[in-house]
Amino acid sequence: MEKQIQIQFRLLDVKQLQFVSLTNQWPDGELQITNQLQFNADIDKRILHCVAHYEYKQNSITQLLLSVQSSFEFTRDSWSAMYRLQGDEWVLPVGLVQHLADVTIGATRGILAIRSEENGLPRVILPMMAAAQFVKTDLHLKRNPQHTIPMPSAGGKA
Repeated sequence: MEKQIQIQFRLLDVKQLQFVSLTNQWPDGELQITNQLQFNADIDKRILHCVAHYEYKQNSITQLLLSVQSSFEFTRDSWSAMYRLQGDEWVLPVGLVQHLADVTIGATRGILAIRSEENGLPRVILPMMAAAQFVKTDLHLKRNPQHTIPMPSAGGKA
């Protein structure tokens, strides 16, 4: 049986990295949504960044680009508890990674709602998705990591 550890962290920051509307008039009909989730860390500061990228297209023409980053700071003890000497890496349990992804996706949903309204766009939606559907393994962080986890195509209407 593996040793249970209590992991303590806090949401340090949420940033909109990109919001670009490439259309003069929002198109009618269905949009295709592609998305991607990336993780990277500042190992020395015990900070993990989760970045969600979304691209809305219609007929292969990009209509909107959105990227949001959530940053999480871990306590020294929690960060140390996740370190594995044998692989010289930090191993974040899949449940924790799913939770951090859910927080980032939720923040993205809020930013999209506000920015759509500010830019006179109709209610652009971010389809519901559960991180557990696409984050299926522990996250292994080397000293200079950047990990991308593909998310399922949202497709459908936006």
